[in-house]
Amino acid sequence: MPLTTAPHVRAADVGRDLILLDLSDDSYFCLQGADAEDVILGLRGDDHDRANPVIRELVDAELLCEVDDHVPTILDPTWPIDGMPPRGDTLASLTLIPAMVLGLVHYRLFRKSLLRRPIRVAPKVRLDDAGVARLVQRFRQLRILLPRSGRCFVQSWLLIRILRKRGIAAEWIFGVRTYPFEAHCWVEWQGRVLNDWADHVRWYDPIARF
Repeated sequence: MPLTTAPHVRAADVGRDLILLDLSDDSYFCLQGADAEDVILGLRGDDHDRANPVIRELVDAELLCEVDDHVPTILDPTWPIDGMPPRGDTLASLTLIPAMVLGLVHYRLFRKSLLRRPIRVAPKVRLDDAGVARLVQRFRQLRILLPRSGRCFVQSWLLIRILRKRGIAAEWIFGVRTYPFEAHCWVEWQGRVLNDWADHVRWYDPIARF
């Protein structure tokens, strides 16, 4: 039987290592080499050893599920392009401060559940392409005010919140790499990276999109 991830779990195949992201407690779990091989085969719908003790342990831990039909769970690599504009005018950027303060309050209150409760896209689009570029320019100017701890997470959360509140269907992307293990996140819109450089995020294999 094929394998799929539990609803609160995401998976990535990183050079034949398997990375699992558990959204319930915002933690990562890595399987390497032979331990990962059968699990990856099962997640891709290929023949695998169902009696493998690693698979049994992951199923018992409710991280993976056995299903009748294959459900794609491992994201394919993407090749986004640069879309981050230069920093905007300082005075114009001040108009974003109320939205950023509200976003930070939301972040502090609901940090552990942000990935399980994504911000919905407002039904009415309030920005054209040029408007998105101006907004991101202003956001970049204010990034120095944000806490350094977990900066990519906080920045991406605030930017995705600001964009979606204005009807822009941007995506919050999480990526992972190994040797050494590292996780990163960023915001994309129409295949363009808005708060990072494309050459940087291509070092990471996507594990989740929100």
